[in-house]
Amino acid sequence: MSGYDPIWIGSFFATFTMPFFMMVLARALGISRTSKNLPVIQLINLSAVAWVVYQISARGGFATPSEYVAVGLALFGAISMQLYIHIFSNYGRKPNVAIVKGQALSELPVQRLDETHTTSASFTGEQTLLVFFRANWCPFCLNQLKVVKAKAGVKVKFISNQGIKNSEKLAKKLMLPAHFEILQDNGLAAAKTLGIEDLGGAPSEMPGYPSDTVKATVIALDEDGTVIFGDETDNYRIRPHPDAFLHVFELRGSVQAFSAA
Repeated sequence: MSGYDPIWIGSFFATFTMPFFMMVLARALGISRTSKNLPVIQLINLSAVAWVVYQISARGGFATPSEYVAVGLALFGAISMQLYIHIFSNYGRKPNVAIVKGQALSELPVQRLDETHTTSASFTGEQTLLVFFRANWCPFCLNQLKVVKAKAGVKVKFISNQGIKNSEKLAKKLMLPAHFEILQDNGLAAAKTLGIEDLGGAPSEMPGYPSDTVKATVIALDEDGTVIFGDETDNYRIRPHPDAFLHVFELRGSVQAFSAA
C-alpha cells in the first residue's frame, strides 16, 4: 500500500516485531522460555526505528502527513516493546512464605474437569508436580506444558483458572498420559492461598477467558505433601527447564515410574 516506501517498511518492522514473536515464532518454535531482555528482538525493533529516523533526515524532514504517521507508529512500536520487556513481563514478586522448601504446602481447593471438587490433600501418597499456568492464550505456558509432558514421570497437575471448557480443549490437544491431570482453580482460590494470583494479568480482549490469571509457578511435592522444589519466576517469559526441577524426584527415586504410560 505504501509503494514500498522505506519509511513505512521501517515502521512495519518496528511495530510488527513483538506481535510476530508472541503469536507466531513462540508457537512455531515451541519457545517456553526466553532471555530477560530479548536482545535480538530489541535489535530488530530499535534498528527499524533508527532506519525511519534516518530516512526522514535524508529527505530533509517531513514532506507528507503520512510520514508523521509512520514515525508515530515506529515510536509506538519501540515504546511498546520496552513496556512489554521491562514492565508487563515482570510480576514484581516478593518473597513468598507459602512456598518454602521443607514445609508442607497449604491445602488447595481445586476442581477436576468432570466438575467434581477436591483438594491438594488428595495428592499425598505420591510425588506430585504442580504447574500453575496462565491460560491457553499464553504460548510460553503451552510450550512449557508440552516439555513437562515429554519429560515428567511423576504425577503432574496443570492448574489454572481459565475455565473447564478451555481446559478440556487443552487436554484434548495435549493428549495427556494417565498420570497427568488438568485442574480448575475456581476464583483463583488455590492461587490466592499461595499468593500467586495475578489480578488483571490477562491481555485485553481475550474472549472466553477471565481477566485475572495466575503467576507462572512450579512446585514439586513429596509423598507427604512437603515442598521439595519451588520456582516463582518474576518474569513469565523466564521459566525453569524441567531438567532444573525433575531431578529432585530422581534424588528420591521413581521419577520414571510412569514413563511407559
